[in-house]
Amino acid sequence: MVDFKKIDSMIETIEQGVIPDGYTNNEFFMEFFDTVNLIPLSKYLRSKGKDSKLPKIMNAKKAGEVLLLTYRDDEVKIYLKRKGYSEIPQLDYRSIMLLRKIDLYGNWNKVISFLEGKGSVGEINQSTRKLLLPQEVELLELHIKTLLSIEEKELNWLLSKIKKIEESKELKRAIKKLIGNI
Repeated sequence: MVDFKKIDSMIETIEQGVIPDGYTNNEFFMEFFDTVNLIPLSKYLRSKGKDSKLPKIMNAKKAGEVLLLTYRDDEVKIYLKRKGYSEIPQLDYRSIMLLRKIDLYGNWNKVISFLEGKGSVGEINQSTRKLLLPQEVELLELHIKTLLSIEEKELNWLLSKIKKIEESKELKRAIKKLIGNI
């Protein structure tokens, strides 16, 4: 039977970004997954008016799922040991934002990159995005050219400059300062 009072209490805890006393992060996420696994969580959250916290709560559920599958899979635990983690790493509310509907190894690679300081959540998620299909590229190019009223040559120039800006933190900071003065 589904305990909606417990679910509501756990959701409130997640919204506050805390872990209840007596739980480790991983234990809490796994229990949350077990508790909400029988209901369509996103629909339940919308009915409760919790749309703004939907991603955080859904990621907590995904974290519980990933952790439960990891505890059951000896190969993944061996993989984590090879990466330097004798125990399954404790996830927190930032690291769970990396979890997606991909295999366990992909999820753990992203979490390990984050734990090792190889980038922020946004940077790591961005680096693992799939490339656009050629049709998608064409549509985006056409859309940008229309919005900016520019030709193909100007778009190519603009994109090359934006790429240089994105690759240089110093250049990015300088441009942000200039834009702030406009």
